[in-house]
Amino acid sequence: MTAQLRSQPARIALETGFEDGMLVFLNDTLLAVITQLRNSVSDEFAGRWFIEAGFGPCSHLPAQVFDSAEDAMRWVRGCIEENASCPGRSAAA
Repeated sequence: MTAQLRSQPARIALETGFEDGMLVFLNDTLLAVITQLRNSVSDEFAGRWFIEAGFGPCSHLPAQVFDSAEDAMRWVRGCIEENASCPGRSAAA
């Protein structure tokens, strides 16, 4: 089976309310929860994307936000490529 990185839209509950987000999977394994910051932050960060939680190869969270969902997904791909023990990592693009 070829490894596949995919995202699924999700509503994320935060202390400050709800945000739109994505669950990011490698095959059927959850690697990250990403939120699009809108209601929970200042205007400076509104619309940008943040890694709320990372698992396995994505467990080392960056102290940064991403300009787009695509940038956040590139970060997840980078985590997979850096982690030799991640199942199916060589085919996850």
